[in-house]
Amino acid sequence: MSLPATTRAIVIKKYGGPEVLEEASLPAPTLLPHAGVNPVDYKVRQGDVSLIVNLKFPAILGIDYAGTIAAVGSAVTGFKVGDAVYGKTAGVDGKGVYAEYVKLSTVTDVVVPLPKNVLPEQAAGVVTYNALSLNAEENKGKKVLVIGASGGVGIFTVQIAKLLGAHVTAVASAKNKDFVVSQLGADAFVDYTAKPIAEQFTEKNYFDVIYDTVGGDEGKNWELAQTILKPNGLFVTSAASHHGPVTVGSMAGIVGSMAWRGLTNSRKYKFIFSLPVDQFPNVAKWIEEGKLKLFTTVTLPLADVKKAHEMSASGRTVGKIVLVV
Repeated sequence: MSLPATTRAIVIKKYGGPEVLEEASLPAPTLLPHAGVNPVDYKVRQGDVSLIVNLKFPAILGIDYAGTIAAVGSAVTGFKVGDAVYGKTAGVDGKGVYAEYVKLSTVTDVVVPLPKNVLPEQAAGVVTYNALSLNAEENKGKKVLVIGASGGVGIFTVQIAKLLGAHVTAVASAKNKDFVVSQLGADAFVDYTAKPIAEQFTEKNYFDVIYDTVGGDEGKNWELAQTILKPNGLFVTSAASHHGPVTVGSMAGIVGSMAWRGLTNSRKYKFIFSLPVDQFPNVAKWIEEGKLKLFTTVTLPLADVKKAHEMSASGRTVGKIVLVV
């Protein structure tokens, strides 16, 4: 496979709505990808996390990928041209995967062989942002509640908690009940559209762990935890309780709130921004063994990236959204 001089990519040259996403021609790096779309992508595009993520424009978004290697560096071992691979970049740096070709490091990024039983468009939607740490002690034999069970993060949280030996109660809308129970394997289901979640639990201090994959609720799920989570239980979230742009003031509020919760409450509070690179091989092993199912609900051509961001921002998409080059 010969490497072209340029690659077609989706870039942003300023922060804003979906309209700031535009196609550009850039020098070609080394991989032909499928690109996963995550909620963090539209938040970065809007400038919501500009205090945390300092982009240089034009910037390319995207972290999850799958594709075929088109070229390798002289120091790379274990991979060759033509190998199908997937994984995630080490972070958000404006050199993302919304492009025909991307450049990856086998040292800092996650690059793993694509199993023969997995399609690239499925692999591109794997767990980049995951509320669940791969800690068996936090899950085995425990009663676990997953809020947002049918979303792009929740589908993995439910499955991994089950793989680690937890009894899982999943929260989602009624229309997704069969998917969450039959496909993901949840033991119990709660329809958040029927009535407030708090009114559907009659037993206090019931859960050992709560995974909040939704956030953006100004702390309401944490307040719920004060009733249904055991006093020494664990509350884990991959989404900050603040909704909207992160300003200096809101950042101070978020950090202060997290610190206050940790210091003044017997219930433990943990924030996980991204699945650590060193934990990804465990996930990859489960995928190869067929124990962790991949669900890509929507595949769109790269040119439809604006639609992909609008769907992601709606919060109503079941499973993952993937851009296909």
